[in-house]
Amino acid sequence: RTSSVTEGGLVLPVSDGSVLAIQDNSKSFSDIGGHWARGPIQFVSARELFLGTSPSTFAPEETMTRGMLTTVLARLDSAEPHEDEVWYAPGVDWAVTQGISDGSNPTGFITREQLVTMLHRYAGSPETSDMDLAFSDTSEISPYALDAMRWAVENGILSGYEDNLLAPGKNATRAQTAAIFMRYVDLLN
Repeated sequence: RTSSVTEGGLVLPVSDGSVLAIQDNSKSFSDIGGHWARGPIQFVSARELFLGTSPSTFAPEETMTRGMLTTVLARLDSAEPHEDEVWYAPGVDWAVTQGISDGSNPTGFITREQLVTMLHRYAGSPETSDMDLAFSDTSEISPYALDAMRWAVENGILSGYEDNLLAPGKNATRAQTAAIFMRYVDLLN
């Protein structure tokens, strides 16, 4: 799931004794043809970090929920989900155990700053510089999210909009989240 294609070939972390099997795991979604995030969507769906909303659709502009995000993070970590009646419960339980989320409001929409904060925690809360974020809405970043937002911007995981807005309080879409996860996996490699 953390493999990445570069100009030099396929890059992935492996440990001693690992067995590598290469397979085509690409997915085909009817609703991403001309979408700006087509590449990131294909990236995360081929790694089964994200599933489609149906076998043939991805719903790129659908808003992410906290439960969706914790499920994606658990998949990235190769956490083995337990059976549960509620599809997102295993991911939420995993995220709470890992200290990534408090588990509250799993059906609530997640903002860009909340998403990045959970990803930052997943990454081990790496330190950041005290760089000024050069966006016109930097003052809207919640204090709890400031280091995570700096980390994400410094490392190219999060970018702003064309109008120089970072939009920390805006709900994150599935497409935006796919792009963030693709950039994070690339950073790992």
